[in-house]
Amino acid sequence: LRVVSTADASLVQAIDDPHLRSGERAAFRFARFGRGTGNVLAGGSRVPAQQVLYTVLNSRGRAGGAYVVQWNTEGWQRIGTRFTGHSAITTFALSPSGRLLAFATASLQIGICDAHSLKVLMRVPAAHGFAITALAFDKDDRHLVSGSADETCQVFVLPEQWPTPVDLVLEFGQQHLQAIAVLLVLLLAVILAVAMRS
Repeated sequence: LRVVSTADASLVQAIDDPHLRSGERAAFRFARFGRGTGNVLAGGSRVPAQQVLYTVLNSRGRAGGAYVVQWNTEGWQRIGTRFTGHSAITTFALSPSGRLLAFATASLQIGICDAHSLKVLMRVPAAHGFAITALAFDKDDRHLVSGSADETCQVFVLPEQWPTPVDLVLEFGQQHLQAIAVLLVLLLAVILAVAMRS
């Protein structure tokens, strides 16, 4: 990967041999500079979003795998890495606000991440019938458009507010309330049986 100055085309940084933390070799697929306001938390310090370079690394190993990586362009340290799945990333987009990232995989899945934390917020399996070749957010981060080699486009309406981890736990609890109640009753029965034997 070569980063060059737009002022005079001089080389700013070169990353010649991308590898994963495990030492496995990888290939760069995409790179996008951060934008917008806000900070990325990196090792207890805050890095301005505009000082972050996002890259996609697709593993060259047998097991496969794809990663989104954050780099601090001040010192060119890797500050964040997120495993996105075992399937290679085929296209990648950063929202105009710089708050969201979208990626599509060879397994025809689309994922959306928080650009600052790299937390995956949403996955859409089988988004198209053939390779996904393009992704773009609208100017308000409210819609994501995908294009595919199957000659179709999809428009996804994005939530105004993404769920927090607490929201997800509560939703899971509501959806599985009966199973949780049964498990609690069984656990209580086991505890009572053990107490009665003693």
